[in-house]
Amino acid sequence: MIVKRLLVLLIASLGVACDNTVSGPSGTDTSGTTATATPISESFEATLSHGESAFYSFNVVTAGVTTVTLASVVDPRKAAPLAMPMRIALGMPVGEGCEIGDAVETLPALTPQLTATLAPGIHCVWVGDSGQLTGTVIVSIRFVHR
Repeated sequence: MIVKRLLVLLIASLGVACDNTVSGPSGTDTSGTTATATPISESFEATLSHGESAFYSFNVVTAGVTTVTLASVVDPRKAAPLAMPMRIALGMPVGEGCEIGDAVETLPALTPQLTATLAPGIHCVWVGDSGQLTGTVIVSIRFVHR
């Protein structure tokens, strides 16, 4: 019976000795492993006319690459897609607007047209008329962040 107990204690202590996690201040893990956040896909639609813009705020949890895609521009009267250039941008919310950082004028596509590395925090994705709208359109934006 005593031999069995000693054997169990020996096995348990070997398991603890094999743990390669190093604790830092406050018990934080400093073993070199880095948690990576799963990419988050989001989208929004906006109805725009000449000179108008819209934005959507989102939270970046982990620093990393964010991509933005102008997915479609549609004429709601005809329910038809348009090859209409729009400006898309990433920025920071300020008051009731979005202070634009990285921006590009682009046509709708299936692949991202804007890529930027963002730090954790609140950011915004912005879309606006590039000066060529003559009527009302519905734009769809997709973006992926961490």
